[in-house]
Amino acid sequence: MELDWDGAQGRFWVDQQEHQDAVLAGFVPLLLEAGGVGEGDAVLDVGCGCGATSRAAAHAVGDGHVLGVDISGPMLTHARSLAAAEGLRNIEFVDADAQTHAFAPGSFDVAISRFGVMFFADPPAAFANIAAALRPGGRLAFLCWQPAKLNPHISLPMRAVVTAFPDAMPKGAPQPPFSMADPDEVTALLTGAGFGDIKRTPVEGLLRVGADADEVLAHFLTQPMAKALLSHRDPAQVDAVVEEIRAQLNRHQRGDGIHLGSAAWSVTARR
Repeated sequence: MELDWDGAQGRFWVDQQEHQDAVLAGFVPLLLEAGGVGEGDAVLDVGCGCGATSRAAAHAVGDGHVLGVDISGPMLTHARSLAAAEGLRNIEFVDADAQTHAFAPGSFDVAISRFGVMFFADPPAAFANIAAALRPGGRLAFLCWQPAKLNPHISLPMRAVVTAFPDAMPKGAPQPPFSMADPDEVTALLTGAGFGDIKRTPVEGLLRVGADADEVLAHFLTQPMAKALLSHRDPAQVDAVVEEIRAQLNRHQRGDGIHLGSAAWSVTARR
């Protein structure tokens, strides 16, 4: 399924910005630390979305500068609004594809991405272009998900859908957001793009995905992909799938909400 980042997909993530930033909040300081983001740095934030990592980087660099790029107009508009509300003057957001955008060569000290790189249509071209945008010795740090089975915070509802409707997902290579789950493939990809000193660190734990099953289900069922997969199914079968997801989520209910497992790779490299 092609993702319409300028349409329904982008608007969905704008609507869900507070929810998503809360779920992924713990990854932001980890990403900035991995990239060594600090005072005076020029930072490129790839796939910046609604700008949570861009804004955090802007606070960290002081007199430096942050450029957030994304291909979703609605998300960038929201990112600009949130940055303005924080009074940030050292940040800029551009509607650009990191695979092809003509960045000034060697103009950034560090490139970061929080779960954005898995959506590249042409990963070799994207990472080569990012490498060219970094100064010699410049740093790359990004987060990507490990395989779906290790990330029930994303995959639990979809597994229930695919179990009920085996034709729901295409067969073949892993799709976003799990397209960079194989660390050896990522290493080969970065090496081919001109990066060295490549390191990967597993980041595993539980994520609070919502207050209760109703909140988590609402988040899942309003996603454009879920709507597309379920809209033409028999309503009784869909109701049965929803109740199965609810039952599974309820098994993970704690006092403060539902917590599901996550597993990511923190990847760093140098140009």
